[in-house]
This record gives sequence, structure tokens and C-alpha cells, in this order.
Amino acid sequence: MNQQIHILKNIAEDTEKRITEVLEEYGEKAGEKIKIGAYGSPSSRVDIAAEENIIRAVEESDYPFNIFSEERGYIKRGYSQTLIVDPLDGSYNAENDIPFYSISLAISDGDLQTVKYALVRDIPHRRNYWAVRGEGAFLENKRLKTRGDRSLFIVYLGKKAHESSFKIARKARRTRCLGSASLEMCMVAEGSADLFLYRFVHGGALRIVDIAAAYLIVREAGGIVVDERLEPLNMGVSTEERKNVIAAANRETLKILQ
Repeated sequence: MNQQIHILKNIAEDTEKRITEVLEEYGEKAGEKIKIGAYGSPSSRVDIAAEENIIRAVEESDYPFNIFSEERGYIKRGYSQTLIVDPLDGSYNAENDIPFYSISLAISDGDLQTVKYALVRDIPHRRNYWAVRGEGAFLENKRLKTRGDRSLFIVYLGKKAHESSFKIARKARRTRCLGSASLEMCMVAEGSADLFLYRFVHGGALRIVDIAAAYLIVREAGGIVVDERLEPLNMGVSTEERKNVIAAANRETLKILQ
């Protein structure tokens, strides 16, 4: 396994232990909102514990990264590369014992399109999705490849959903929305789903921390990731930027949106 991926794997698996400890120790209070994060949204006890564990792991081992995370924002450490972190993607699921949540870690030169190494840790199933730019995407040791023949779409249909999302959802035989963007995009990468669509009525749905790792995993599996204008997606390391995001198995699947 690539050395950088090995580092991400160690960080994720150690942080998984910390998340599990907090969930077991605090029970319902693990989801108690105790702080406002860098994006202006409330952060729970388990979110903060997960992030603190990742920061500690990076600083104690002096890994050569700056850190950009959901709760703390940008931590400058004097390096050229940045570790983009969502310490717990699917917090509501984790806090309510719904087995679909992850840790998302990506190493980038400063934006989405320069992500070089990526890992999404599926915590309930204790497995890793990972990718190295130019070398493919994997679930543990199995190479991933998108398919596009499932007729399963992952579409956000909550109260902020754009009306076009409902029209797209009706074009599939089956539709899901499971509450962890990184894992949902990985479903496209492994061929379980054909399309991932998060589109809000106003503003953007997702942040770079939500999708940085999954972006590379989908791309390296042969998929396509675009914005709502169907143009190649890019996002910077910023707490201000949110975008609507579409991941598709292939160009043919993407035509459904045109």
C-alpha cells in the first residue's frame, strides 16, 4: 500500500476507536451540540473528539501536512500539502445508531482537483475506500470500477432540495439518500449506484471537507464529478464555499440530467 495511504489508514483507524469510545461513553449525549464549527454550524461532542484525535495524530507524528477540517478550519503548519478532513461524515447517523457514517481524509495541493491521495473509512463495516491519483481506486485490496447499470440513484430530497431533484429521482427504479456524502459517492465508485445528486434550492449543498476524498475515489474508479452546470467540479480550501455536486458512473448516466 502507498505510504501516504498507509498514513491516512492509520489516522482513520485510530480515530474510529475514539469515535466508538465517545459513542459508548456518552450515549445520547454524544450528539450534544457544544461548539460552533468553522463553517458556522453546531458541532457535537463526538464530532469534536474525532477532529481532536486527527489533529493530535498529525501533530504528534509531525506528518508533513497543513490541516483543513470541518470544526477548526485551516491549521497552517508550514507545508505545501493540506490534509482535508471530515472527522465524522454522517454525524446524525452515528449519534442515532444508524450504521452509515465515515471518516474522510484527503491530501491536496490546495483544492479539490489537486487531491492526490484519498481515504474514506466506513466505520460500521470497518473497511477503507482509497485512491491514489493516476493509480486507481480500491475497497481494501479490490479495485473499484463504476458501472451505470443499476438504476439506483442517490438523491438528496430533504426540505432544501431543488425541485429538479425530484424529477431526476423519478427516472430511476430505486432512489436512496443515506446521510453520508462520502460513503454515498463511494457507492457510485464501487458500482452499487449510478448517480449521486445533492442540489439545494439556494446556495450549495456540500463543502470540500464532505467530498474531497470521495471525489478522487470516484474519478479513479472511472466516474465523473461535476457541478450543477455539469462542468468539472472544483472547490478551494475555504469555509465560505459550498457547491451542488453530481457524481455519475459515466457520460451516458450524466445525460439523464441534460
